[in-house]
Amino acid sequence: MNRVFVLGNGESRKKINLNTIKTFGKIYGCNAIYRDMAPDALICVDGGMIHEVYTSGYCSNNKCYFRGWTKLPDFMYSDMASMDELMGWGEGLRTENAKDNKSQFVFHGTDPNQIKRQYEYILKTHNVTDEYDQIELRQLMGNHQQWVTWVDDNDCAEQIPIEIEGWSAGPIAVRIALEQEKPTDVFLIGFDLGSATGLVNNIYKGTSNYVTQDAPETPSSNWINQHMENFKDFPDVKFWKVNPYPLGTDGTSQFVEQWRKFDNVEYLSFDELQLVLDYGIFL
Repeated sequence: MNRVFVLGNGESRKKINLNTIKTFGKIYGCNAIYRDMAPDALICVDGGMIHEVYTSGYCSNNKCYFRGWTKLPDFMYSDMASMDELMGWGEGLRTENAKDNKSQFVFHGTDPNQIKRQYEYILKTHNVTDEYDQIELRQLMGNHQQWVTWVDDNDCAEQIPIEIEGWSAGPIAVRIALEQEKPTDVFLIGFDLGSATGLVNNIYKGTSNYVTQDAPETPSSNWINQHMENFKDFPDVKFWKVNPYPLGTDGTSQFVEQWRKFDNVEYLSFDELQLVLDYGIFL
């Protein structure tokens, strides 16, 4: 058996010993999991998260796959309109690491002209003055932010394949693991696909580059559909959705009705997963 474990960041994953799992097969993980462990490959799709990971130095020695990872020569930096030129203020809307002797950068986020249009709209609709609280103003700007990441010539970061870069990080991680590792079995851990509380279900909620703890749960339809693409395209691979408890026991240990038609999808509880890892027993 060639096993691969793909780790989502649903809160059920707190019950899993990540270091133990790593002894049984390759691990592919998403976003802030790098704060707790170094998976065999890390997948990030959000500009802020990508910037955090790269600036931490993680990409120097660890394989990463990033959305929109196009390196640009430093002379193109001057062509980017600065936030100060656009609106007279901009601190907090652009995040940038130190250039040092680096000659390339990657840009993520909103086009400067779009930021300008959004800012001008706020001026018209919210009676913004010079004394307007900067924090509230940034909140009105929403997700209109920029990240400039100065990068080394030799790092371990790659572009997510263009045909799947519009997906969410979890299904992308599964697809890359399938193509890179050629596994017989893929274990999906921490893909809770819902919330028992109606609030966001994520281990890292309330931390940098994540929504607050009182944010509503994220709709699961995109995740469910994108996983289905992997099930369909790799019919000879067995996919094991690992839940904390037996099916129907709690809000996250549920049968996914949309996956019923796939013969290569099965379910395991955490206890059953341990039997599989220790003894190779499938119940």
